[in-house]
Amino acid sequence: MTFRERVIRIFQAPPAAKPKTYPGKTLGTTPNYFQKRDPKQAEYRRIYEQGGPVSEAVDSYPLMMFTNGYRIEGDRAKEAEQLLDDLDFENIGWKLIVDALVVKIGYAEMQPGLDRTKFPIAKLDHRYPETFEEVKDDYGTLLGYKQTIGQEYGVKKTVDIKPEDIFRLDLGLPLIERAYDDIKRDAAIATGTAKSIERHGFPRYHITVGQTGETIAQTDIDSIAKQFESLKPQHEMTTPFDVKIENIDNQGVQNTKLYSEWSMQRVTSAMGVPEEMIGLGRGVLTGEVRSEWFYDKISTLQKRFARQWNTQVFDKWAVATGGKPGVTKIVFNDVSPIDESKTADLIQKLLTSVDQWQIVTPEWCRKRLGIDEDEFQKWADEQNKIDEEQMKLHPPLPNPFQPGEKTPGQVPPKEDVK
Repeated sequence: MTFRERVIRIFQAPPAAKPKTYPGKTLGTTPNYFQKRDPKQAEYRRIYEQGGPVSEAVDSYPLMMFTNGYRIEGDRAKEAEQLLDDLDFENIGWKLIVDALVVKIGYAEMQPGLDRTKFPIAKLDHRYPETFEEVKDDYGTLLGYKQTIGQEYGVKKTVDIKPEDIFRLDLGLPLIERAYDDIKRDAAIATGTAKSIERHGFPRYHITVGQTGETIAQTDIDSIAKQFESLKPQHEMTTPFDVKIENIDNQGVQNTKLYSEWSMQRVTSAMGVPEEMIGLGRGVLTGEVRSEWFYDKISTLQKRFARQWNTQVFDKWAVATGGKPGVTKIVFNDVSPIDESKTADLIQKLLTSVDQWQIVTPEWCRKRLGIDEDEFQKWADEQNKIDEEQMKLHPPLPNPFQPGEKTPGQVPPKEDVK
């Protein structure tokens, strides 16, 4: 779609309907006690927003999931791609993934346009899960949501939302919840280490006044002590013979690196990310192994995200616009370059065998490479049409020699020689 067409579409598209839920900003950055569904969720959010290795570890998940892009398979691919652009898919997708990792579930309100047949989903607004409560029956079936929007006279004010109005993302991976103890322990170690360095980073002295057995007046001791209170590195001191100064803290803080590495290894293990993702990797070979394992985990999360997006967004959009559910889907590209290289090497080895078609078929090769068979068949039919049109426009030259006639310079066969 050209830039001009995009501009026209923006002005032609009807505005979204009035939202039924409230953004987190109206409730404050962190909802208060009366607005929290789970008090722990506010703590998890605070841990993520304060930055540091934990935030970097969480952000590595959506970064890797989107890094190699995605593709649309099935019918109406171009329309589906336009829908993703209109919904700002990568931006809203990043926020939902972060919420699913930080506070278990990611929520976004699906707002239709005024013309629901043309724009069944005109806008997708991010919502803070801390303000939502899921309403289920005795069998665990989701009936709807209650969003806490504030309080009045000590009583919570809520709004009811239908399940079909909310996109719900559950990756089954609450990172901060399962790593909470290790995160708090690492923070305590970091705080203690910082205080120890601050305390022992400056020299401390033991000052002895007088000789053994001599009684020194307290006023003299206080007077000498005051002279050392404002002592700076560039200062020099001159004292009588009976004043002795000894450095009692000349070794500093011991084993800080050992404690820090031990703590951070536990945090990265609990967060499920390789140390290389937050700049702490040690060892090339081990790092490659950890990264490949992380790629496999990302691939699983990509499939979970795509499955929920396809069923909740694309199917709703397809049915509302006269289509069928399941015919359009989003597929994330493989994040691991090693997997694609291994697959290409395998197919090349199979195709260079003596009779490769006894081992594999073209359909098997395309499936292994992630090529949709219906899409390939459409492409092949289009190519055949193009070839036929080219043959009509530029037909081959006729053969000047009819069957049975001799080509000039051709030696006749022996049976023709008389």
